[in-house]
Amino acid sequence: MTELNAISSMEHAELAEFIAGISQHIGMPVRLTRCSTSELIERLHSGSAGAWDLLLGTAATALLDPGLAWQLMPLTDIEFAGLPDAAVATDRRWFAASGFVPAFCYDPKVLAREGLAVPTSWQDLTGPEWSGRLALPDPGRSGAGYLHLGALLEHYGEQAWALLAQVARQDPSISGSSTAPIEAVVQGQAWLGVTVSTAATRAAEQHPDLRWCVPEDARCYEDEVFACRAGSPNAAYAQQALQWMLTPAAAAISQRYGKVVPGQAHPSGTLQPLPALQASRDKAARCRQWQALFSRETAHG
Repeated sequence: MTELNAISSMEHAELAEFIAGISQHIGMPVRLTRCSTSELIERLHSGSAGAWDLLLGTAATALLDPGLAWQLMPLTDIEFAGLPDAAVATDRRWFAASGFVPAFCYDPKVLAREGLAVPTSWQDLTGPEWSGRLALPDPGRSGAGYLHLGALLEHYGEQAWALLAQVARQDPSISGSSTAPIEAVVQGQAWLGVTVSTAATRAAEQHPDLRWCVPEDARCYEDEVFACRAGSPNAAYAQQALQWMLTPAAAAISQRYGKVVPGQAHPSGTLQPLPALQASRDKAARCRQWQALFSRETAHG
């Protein structure tokens, strides 16, 4: 039996639900390769992603690299009714059915034990009481990390770097994923993990004491984009699979994981879209500045 080969940087739990729905819809199994945002894009650039058919969600700021456009086929067989114009590429090579959301993850019982108020912004993380108790994703490796960075720059402008310098002095632990900061909280190694709603929602199901919130100074979401590989022999099935991602059933899954869905209110209130094109163009420079800042503060801490 033919199968679709999908690549994605979504979280494992939601991917399992999406793939189950897609497989049932198209009557074909889906083989998945899941990796971090940076690794996925690196594989696409190097050609080591293999003969994939379906890109089942990654950060818009990563996929909007002009050097990748030739790998994507125009999605001529998909009906985009209901999606805003901005959610569909002008050449129809990708679309956004959802947006992922920045989150702080924490255990309120632990914070209460330590006499700490629940932080609701990055500004709240600058006090000395957070020293050695923060877990962050690296924006150069993690889509979650770059979403937080981009959202802070949207909110504060260049003053965001001064705020981040104060956070860097807290000697946070740094990882390359959105799940590692949550694990640090679960294991008592951190009091707060910087992540995204998808990972936080799943963790809260497994650990009922965990809670999450959207930081007040990072209230942006980033479009999560979907595409098919140009030249895929399974292009017709791949487009059928992506059409399912625009169904109410798929939207309901995204909402359960705390994502933004076009046309639906988000439980955390109004969130603004991250300007993905600008964020994509500025990513390399921004990540270098972040790395220099956190490496310097860690070395001097």
